[in-house]
This record gives sequence, structure tokens and C-alpha cells, in this order.
Amino acid sequence: MGTYYAPLAGLIPEGFSEPTQAGAYGLVPRKWEVSLFDWAELGSKHNLHIPYTVGDTRLKGCNLELAITGESIEDAQEKIAPFHVMMYAREFHPFSVQFISSHSINEYAGICSRKSSYGIDLLPEGLREGITSDTASVEIWGAPYSSGSSTRREALNRSVTPNLFAQVAEDVEKWIGLRDRYPVCLFLERVLTSSPVVPDVGQSLLHVWTGLESIFPKVQSEVSFRLALYLAQLQSPLGDRQDFFQRAKRSYGDRSKVAHGGVIKTKGGVDPWMEAWSILTHTVRAILERRSIPTEEDLIQELLAAADAGG
Repeated sequence: MGTYYAPLAGLIPEGFSEPTQAGAYGLVPRKWEVSLFDWAELGSKHNLHIPYTVGDTRLKGCNLELAITGESIEDAQEKIAPFHVMMYAREFHPFSVQFISSHSINEYAGICSRKSSYGIDLLPEGLREGITSDTASVEIWGAPYSSGSSTRREALNRSVTPNLFAQVAEDVEKWIGLRDRYPVCLFLERVLTSSPVVPDVGQSLLHVWTGLESIFPKVQSEVSFRLALYLAQLQSPLGDRQDFFQRAKRSYGDRSKVAHGGVIKTKGGVDPWMEAWSILTHTVRAILERRSIPTEEDLIQELLAAADAGG
């Protein structure tokens, strides 16, 4: 087993300055800048699968790294997406995975200057000891998929605390179990990681709804009403079904407007994209809470049982 590191752009560590670990995942706050000379050293003497200038650009804006324990680079790559989507289910702002490396930023920062005693003297105290091109071989791979956000969404969280991170790591274990039982979870992962990247807001909203519709593939008629009803009942363990039903129905109306060439606009302070995104992420949280994806028939039975109990 080895540890691989994925710099994350768009998130801020809060309440910790040293690495924190939870299961197969860790978060490593960034301590040092990596100079262009460091990148040139990495590009000429190490194993980079991306141009070193690209690595330099992608590292800007990264405040922390995701550390992944894995048997191979392929194993580490496969473990990133579940973590990514569970962060979104906890209402984190869409963020991007920049690349994956065999060593932490904090390890290869200063690698060029450590070649000589003169360079070492110019470094801050904390960087004077560490790996060099003679003692370690750094390997860097490209990101396993495109991620991030084309638009800043102020309502979503960017600050990661150790407590929230531990909760996400627990969610990942539950999600992986669900993914093994329900193939649609893999599709939801792709929708969640790719939708925020789509630059056109309308097309991105359509993509979000492909994820929601994939949960109930049998719905072919009275689509707006039935999807909203099923989604509301699905998330019933989390809150008000009636409110969720109305929100889902309105959001599906936005989806239909886009699909027929219309333009969606903010109404009453409600951002249509944020509303669709919130419905999707809350739906994923409801699936986690239930630890299952009930069928349409299961949800109808729940509704009838609730009506009988209320009557």
C-alpha cells in the first residue's frame, strides 16, 4: 500500500494545520510554495505525465491535498470520485482535483534549492531538510477527470474542518457499499463531478436532471408530477416532503424550459441552477440515510402506509 496526493483547488482548511486522517483518506494543509525552478527540476529529473508548466499553473490556488491510501495509482484514482461526491452531498462548493502525485506538495517544495548548500541556506528553516532528486523519485499523473466549477456559488461551503472531513470519510464507506448494489450510483458520481464544469448554466441544469431522472427510469408519463413525488418521498427521512415536492416540481419546469430552448432566470432570489443542484445533493444524502435506493413501487407503498397511518 502506498499514499498518493491530489491537490484540491477551491477548498480551505479550517481548524487544523497538520495532516488529519480518516480511514483511507487524509487531508494535508499546504505549507509551502513550489517555485518554477522546483517544477523545472521535477520536469527534467523526475517522472511527470503532465508538462511541468501545467503542474505549476494547476497548483496555484490549492490550499490542501487529499491523501489517498491505495495499492496502486489506479486504486487511488478510483477512490477520489466517491470522496468528491460525498463532499458535495455535505454541501461543499464544487472543487477541482488538479493532479495526483507520489509525494506531497510539502515534500517536493524546495527540491531544486536543496541541490546545493548555497540553495539550502536561502530556504526557510522548514524547507531545508527534505527530498532531493538524488534521494527520491517524484511521479505526477494528470487528474482522473475534469472537475471544479465554472461559476462561484457563494451559498456553498468552502471550509473543511477535521470533524466534517471525518463525516465525509464515513459517508464514503456507506456510498461505496451502495455503489456495489446500485449501478446508478456510478452514473450519479459522473453527473455530480461533471455538471458544475459545464459553462452554460442551462445545459448544466439539464445535466443535473439527467442524474435525478436516472434514479427512476420507469417514469415515462406525468413526468414532472411523478418525479417530484418520488423525490420528495425518497428524502422524507431528512425533512419536509411537501416543500421538497414543490421545489422539485418547479425545478423540473426549469429543466423543461431549457430543453425547449427557453432561458432560465433567477426568481424571488432563487437561483435555478442552485435549486436543481441542491435537490440532487439532498437526494444523494437521502440515499445515504436510507442506505438503499427504493423503487417507484416501494415509494408508493410508503406513501400509502403514511396516508393510512395519518387517517
